[in-house]
Amino acid sequence: MGTVSYYETDYSWVWEIAGFIGAVVLAIAGFGWLLRRILGVERKKWFSPSSNFVNGFHEKVNNYFRWGNLALYVVTLAVFGFQKGALYFMVLTILIGGIQELFNAYMEKKHANNPNAYKYTLLHYPASMVILISCAGAFFPEMIDAFIKQLS
Repeated sequence: MGTVSYYETDYSWVWEIAGFIGAVVLAIAGFGWLLRRILGVERKKWFSPSSNFVNGFHEKVNNYFRWGNLALYVVTLAVFGFQKGALYFMVLTILIGGIQELFNAYMEKKHANNPNAYKYTLLHYPASMVILISCAGAFFPEMIDAFIKQLS
């Protein structure tokens, strides 16, 4: 009859996403481990404010970045919609994340106990973005074509 049943549906995309997530996590974690080892920086706990911020001002400004970022995402998706807004969403994520990491590096340089903590912050974010974009291009080349088409 020309219809596709449930068991005939192609689910190969699930393996592509799993491979992408696995490759990105392993590459970023491996690079972070190597960079921490070289610079002698301790690993920060993921959800512990005591190890992620050097003082109260740092925590307060970081929260402003988080909530402001969320507000910009909502406004971007409301203004441009989900089709055109996806490109702006990605650009906003990279730019605001970069500004936030620059602020973190500044605060670590001025107030952190370890003099190499800010170097780790300055090197880890751009390398992580390069890894993420490279893996996205390797696993989903059609995504790169879609973004280039949106730019033109």
